[in-house]
Amino acid sequence: MAKWSIVKRITVYGGSFTSMKHMVLAPAECSFSAMHSLIDTGGGEALKKTAENSDSGSKSISRIDYTNLVEKYRRDGNLSAAYDLLHSLQDKNICLPVSVFNNLLAAAGEQNDMKLSCRAFRVMLFRAGTPLSWDCYLNLARAFINTDDCFHLLSLLKEVSESSLPCRLIVINRTILAFAESRQIVKVLMILEEMKEWECKPDVITYNSMLSLLSSMKEVCDVSLNIITYNTVLNGMRKACRFDMCLVLYEEMVQCGIEPDLLSYTAVIDSLGRSGNTKAALRLFDEMKQREIRPSVYVYRALIDCLKKSGEFQRALQVSDELKNTSTLDLAGPQDFKRHLRPHIR
Repeated sequence: MAKWSIVKRITVYGGSFTSMKHMVLAPAECSFSAMHSLIDTGGGEALKKTAENSDSGSKSISRIDYTNLVEKYRRDGNLSAAYDLLHSLQDKNICLPVSVFNNLLAAAGEQNDMKLSCRAFRVMLFRAGTPLSWDCYLNLARAFINTDDCFHLLSLLKEVSESSLPCRLIVINRTILAFAESRQIVKVLMILEEMKEWECKPDVITYNSMLSLLSSMKEVCDVSLNIITYNTVLNGMRKACRFDMCLVLYEEMVQCGIEPDLLSYTAVIDSLGRSGNTKAALRLFDEMKQREIRPSVYVYRALIDCLKKSGEFQRALQVSDELKNTSTLDLAGPQDFKRHLRPHIR
């Protein structure tokens, strides 16, 4: 038997007196309407404590009752209480409908609650074991619109990358696309940079999302494309063997008035050489030397290999001799690739 004491203070002329009314309820006999009455009048805390203190949850309290209580917390703006209740129920193997988590994630996104959004997203993802709906990714991205803090986001995605989920790369790619669609450019580049150290490496779909990002950036007047953005996508396309897109991006970058640097030339020359376009590769090689940008050994070797494959052995020998006669000081080193240059406008 469970007992509740309801104390009601009634104001009367000249003072007040307290009326004590004791109500004894048997959990097994608690009706659906009575449970709703408890939730609506603040008795939801009793249900919450019941869930937290019981080993398996109260058998008399249905999932519908818990769902209504979580929804009440959400409507009242008490998202942390809603999540805590959901978490305590999950520990007791009491699972509520997915729609409850969807609503909580949407509310957390509206309130820009980054931590709660990541926690709710994580629970939904690992519970389902499959990629979530597109709205979930958009709601997650919405929570980060007004902040530059990506700690919780990167921690979540790193955990996904190291998990055993078969869809982990799909989840990361969809997250990148959601942030790209919400025009959170810096965060997309940050995720892409962090992915290099994770178990899940970027693939063609990842870099296609980056192309989508570039398109969205052109439509935003207060955000300008810079050489770091282009270099990131160029290197991604090269690694994904999208050599045709490398040349397109390079030409677009030049048309925007952004002068290529060592990283740009390296990615494009290598891509052109591997695609068999040795003429364009040699043209860019001569151009970078005219601009006094020191080529690296990698650029020389990439040119030599592509010239040999195309049957231009005489030209390959000339480039090889040039490399032998070039001083080490005149070649780009690792420190040059790590240097982030500001965009130069023609």
